[in-house]
Amino acid sequence: MIQLPVFQHISIDDYQLYPGTDARPGIDLEIGSGLTLVLGANGLGKTTFVTMLYRVLSGTQDIPSFGNAAALGGRSLDVRTRSRAEQRTFADRVSDGAESATATLTFLMGTDEVTVRRNLADLSLEAFSISGQQYEETEQVFQEEIIRRSGLASFGDWILTLRHLIFYFEDRQALIWDATAQRQLLRLLFLPPDVSAEWTRREREVLELDSLVRNLQYGLNKETKRLSKATAALSNADEVRQSLTLLAGMQSKEQEQLDTLTDQLAELSSRRSAARLAALTVDQDRQSAFKAIERLELQAIAANFPDTSATARYLLSQIMSESRCLTCGNDVPSFRDKLEARLRDDHCIVCDSHVRRSDNEHAHHPRLLSRARDSAKKLEVQSKQASEALRTAELEHADALQIVSKLTATTSERAVSIDELIQQLPPNERDVHQQRDAMASMRANVEMRREELNAKRHQFSNFVANVNERIAQQRDAIKTAFDAYAKGFLVEDCELAWQPRKSRVGETGELVEFAAFELAMSGAGFESSTRRTGPTQVSESQREFIDLSFRMSLMEVAATSGGSLVIDAPESSLDAVFVSRAAKVLTNYASHGENRLVVTSNLVDGDLIPSLLRQSKIRSSRDRRVVDLLSIAAPTAATRQLDSEYRKVRRLLFARARTDRQS
Repeated sequence: MIQLPVFQHISIDDYQLYPGTDARPGIDLEIGSGLTLVLGANGLGKTTFVTMLYRVLSGTQDIPSFGNAAALGGRSLDVRTRSRAEQRTFADRVSDGAESATATLTFLMGTDEVTVRRNLADLSLEAFSISGQQYEETEQVFQEEIIRRSGLASFGDWILTLRHLIFYFEDRQALIWDATAQRQLLRLLFLPPDVSAEWTRREREVLELDSLVRNLQYGLNKETKRLSKATAALSNADEVRQSLTLLAGMQSKEQEQLDTLTDQLAELSSRRSAARLAALTVDQDRQSAFKAIERLELQAIAANFPDTSATARYLLSQIMSESRCLTCGNDVPSFRDKLEARLRDDHCIVCDSHVRRSDNEHAHHPRLLSRARDSAKKLEVQSKQASEALRTAELEHADALQIVSKLTATTSERAVSIDELIQQLPPNERDVHQQRDAMASMRANVEMRREELNAKRHQFSNFVANVNERIAQQRDAIKTAFDAYAKGFLVEDCELAWQPRKSRVGETGELVEFAAFELAMSGAGFESSTRRTGPTQVSESQREFIDLSFRMSLMEVAATSGGSLVIDAPESSLDAVFVSRAAKVLTNYASHGENRLVVTSNLVDGDLIPSLLRQSKIRSSRDRRVVDLLSIAAPTAATRQLDSEYRKVRRLLFARARTDRQS
């Protein structure tokens, strides 16, 4: 028998999400027998409140990867310290980082009154007392005392109990269909702590050995394949060496050829660059020469029209430079030649008459023009020669580059083939012999570990078989309690069936028979009560009621002095008839002995909350059993802008509860 936490009081101070009222800042809540309702709207912190309750009890520790809606499976129940980021779950929700915020929870463990205060910035323990005696504020001391007072075997079992019995989170797994979680709950609830711890130790031993043997076998298989390749390589060694010698000879010869061609290509590249520079230089000189001719011709034209308008000079200059007559628009190269001849012979450029000029004028322009034309002709010839040289250099370079590229590809492909042949070469025989010895040692180690595993697994199987009887002693009580709760929730015939289940511990080896319950239920489409082996074989609402019934029956049988049940957002698709039945079962559970029921809910149109309020005789949101987050939580944008509408819905909700009660 174990002790479950029975909530007494919680206070949350200096947390920005819950500013509270002027009369009482924060949250100060007595949690008595019966229903405690946390009522709010989206974003006001209902789930945060429930998570805070959970984290005050679990602290900075958790089972890795636990609580992500997956089945428990072969997960180790060893706890670990949550990361710093995970410990700041509540700090990240407020702007001040919850630096001075605290949550203080008082709960009973049997006759002991336990008080825990944690800093919400990092979940660190600030105060810890039991029945007035102060304890050191360390997680180790906290865990040791919780384990001792609860009657559990480990803090991992405490976390498992919180997640699978007390807190009904939205990401829950239905316990009846989570085989591993169910057998662990039956173990920790109904076996003495020392036997429960021995179970966990033996099971962990088998799981670790199973993992070790599988890893060793994987390594052995890998080495076996490697040795097989080495052995095959020895038999093919001569053929591989011959092929390798042939390819290596070809590679050496062509590599030498490639080196020579690469040097030649570099030389050709250099020559091509020089040819490009020479062609460019000559072409620039040629263009300069023709511009000089054009300039001298224009000067000569201007000399023929010393006093006339610029129009005539412009027309003639266009003919000289472009061979085009601007007057008629025709090309006139022959006329241009005539003009050049008149200028060269010192005739009038218009009428071709001989013109007498001064000696300087007579000698200067024709001589300069003649020189310029001679120079241009020479440069024209040089430019053609340079272009031809460049074309030759480009072709030579392209041909050489093509040869080098082809040879490079060939040698690269051959290099790959040579590497593959080298990989096929066997290690020397000494290495192969050493590999065989290592293989034999590995195989012997695997066999030895496998025998050890089989022995441990067999011992664990015998151990479980012996303690199953202790668990079986509680089966009738559990079934009776379940029947009572299930009949309250459902109209179908629904019962637990004691059905020990054979499961494999680890991934190999013999099956071990564990104590287990299965569910049998009648329903539409079934002529009689039928085993339901998975959650998909029942409706969503049936799944919730079955899970709740199983949890409550386990707590009723296992706990000596009551317990707490926390249900986060229970609104579901219940019809009006079943709402009343569900509310009655939950209310009866909450009113029995020292039980506590904490329910969080949005303001919704469903009937469950009004029915719970009516049966708990709660008439207004000011009742001390109601945590009205609309009044004490920091408003969201929606609740601020639509405050009157939210308050109207709240009034209607409690009015419905009162009206229904009176009716």
